[in-house]
Amino acid sequence: MDEGESARYERARICIDFGTALSKASICLDPMLPLEVGVKPLPIGAIARGEHPLLTPSVIYVDGGRLFFGPAALDHARRGVETQRDPLLSFKTVLGATNVDQALAQKLRPSMDPTGTFINRDALVLYLAYLDQLIREAIELAPNIPNAVVNAKRRYTSPVWKPGSGADKTFEAIFNEAAAVSQKLGKLFHAQEGISIAQSKDALDKARLQPGNGMLETGIFEPHAAAATALAFTSAPTRFVLVFDMGAGTVDFAAFDFDESTEPPALTEIKEARQCSALAGDEIDRILIELYLRKRGGEKSREDELRLLRTARLSARDMKKELFTTGKTSLKTSGWMATTIRINELMEDQNFRTYLTALRNTMAASLNVVLQRAEAVGATAVDVVLAGGGSNLPFMPDLVKSAAQVRPHNIQVRFGPLSPANPLYNSVDPSLRDIFPQIAMSVGGALVEMMPAR
Repeated sequence: MDEGESARYERARICIDFGTALSKASICLDPMLPLEVGVKPLPIGAIARGEHPLLTPSVIYVDGGRLFFGPAALDHARRGVETQRDPLLSFKTVLGATNVDQALAQKLRPSMDPTGTFINRDALVLYLAYLDQLIREAIELAPNIPNAVVNAKRRYTSPVWKPGSGADKTFEAIFNEAAAVSQKLGKLFHAQEGISIAQSKDALDKARLQPGNGMLETGIFEPHAAAATALAFTSAPTRFVLVFDMGAGTVDFAAFDFDESTEPPALTEIKEARQCSALAGDEIDRILIELYLRKRGGEKSREDELRLLRTARLSARDMKKELFTTGKTSLKTSGWMATTIRINELMEDQNFRTYLTALRNTMAASLNVVLQRAEAVGATAVDVVLAGGGSNLPFMPDLVKSAAQVRPHNIQVRFGPLSPANPLYNSVDPSLRDIFPQIAMSVGGALVEMMPAR
């Protein structure tokens, strides 16, 4: 790539969002371009042969001396239930750890890596290298994205806000090592037969001694990225925005005061409203699994119990999706008839009702802070932006309504998913209707410099 071509895209940014369940990536070619031209989600799921073209499962699986990534890893994990093996399912725990270096240095559990070869840091470097390969191929094959932007500066969305904590220095080193591993192993990441442990270890060792340039610019606080997306795409801007980002691992609440009087407009966080809670998608999965196990009855042996639990855990997300879409779901395990759960059984389950109450109270605590701020300056409306994979769950609207009624106020609370299904965001491409709440963080992370936090 010549320097002129490179300079043309010096404002381009690629943002990676490592979801607990699914990873996404988006590119902003130039924040000065119109949104529909300048901002594009990258089809990394299509390259990975995933179920959705824009999403790839955040999974690594070690099997038979080889490593598998994404959809291939998930396939192996489902087959590995009999051998008491677990996939490495989430990088969020490392990203969100209080002591990042300590978390990175921990060995993977024997059920994940029976060879005892890898630590968390190795897994994150390898997974990032895998994502880098998906991103490169997605850009190469996309008809409307110039190849020159493949080396644009990178960002990642973070579940925690850590200005000046030194965490970015750590992640910069990880991105740099991942760049070297990506270059060394290249197309092997796409191979159906996986990559051998020996090749992976060799690439990791060499990358530590001679890192590449991972082009990491910064981490972006996830709700900040979601707020930037909401404000960039809204057809009816308002001053106060509360982001309710429900992922698989955590629910994040963060509120922002949007000041259009500055150039560029400023997005200032209302820090008193910030909360991070474990009342997320995985907690619904846990309640669903417990309900399933109670309804189905016990197993004959401890070994059979553990096998059943592994099967249920790997199937829980699909079961939840089916349950909320069709009103019922079932799971059949070897030697048993299928056990069916209906939506009303979950809604009436005491554990689920307790969960909903706790989630509503958590939301009300953040929302009250924003409502007070809005009342103090005479604002008339507050937006509650539902983002993340859980934003389309059918009980969400009632939950927001209920949280808004915890204390009396005269502010209009507008709410709905960060999706073109919501009239507030009708400038989003309608074909992204169902998926936009999930990719919104990677989109906003690529865009966010348009509205810097003061």
